[in-house]
Amino acid sequence: MSRPPDQHKRDKLLDRAASVLARAGVIDTSLRSLATELGTSSRMLVYYFGTKEQLILKVLAREQQRATISIDELLTTPGALRKQLLDDWRSITTGDTRDSLRILGQVFGAACGQDSPYADYTDETLGQLTRTLRDRLIAIGMPTNAAHFRAEVTIAAIQGLVIKRFTEENPAEVDATYRQLVDAFVLAPIPRRRRLTELEEAWSAETTSKEERQPRLR
Repeated sequence: MSRPPDQHKRDKLLDRAASVLARAGVIDTSLRSLATELGTSSRMLVYYFGTKEQLILKVLAREQQRATISIDELLTTPGALRKQLLDDWRSITTGDTRDSLRILGQVFGAACGQDSPYADYTDETLGQLTRTLRDRLIAIGMPTNAAHFRAEVTIAAIQGLVIKRFTEENPAEVDATYRQLVDAFVLAPIPRRRRLTELEEAWSAETTSKEERQPRLR
């Protein structure tokens, strides 16, 4: 009878793999070379994680679990949310999650390939990030349609800013652009009785149409 996997060893391998992948790159690192850097064998990595792609997704899933935000922690004023959004940016670009963010950006890019093993993960992750920001905006009193629209656009913009943050010679300029995004778009006030822009109306109509086409559970 085979022994069950050693959970402590598995967790240590995930921690060390995150550092290696962030430095060497998701695409350019083979399972064999990763095993060499971790001081183990590719056979051992297969035993614990399966394929290289499955290992990478487990690294990201572990980091996401650590960073999950509860709905109970949502703040209800624009000022408090602004601070939270700026703290989030500082954390992901300079904190302990920096390595996993580098991996995440590479996975999102690789998901564009045909039949990519990262496509479902990327779709689900971007959807969750969008819903989280939408819920934050609704919690401060923003109308649902505007919150949906701003969340969609903001998450797309952040993807580009993250890439630029890691490649720009002067990261401080990217940080300033992120702050401007938060102030001038994400949290920009919506005047009372303001009509949705044509773009927001089109997005809202398309979203409603998609929801109506979804089969409903009885």
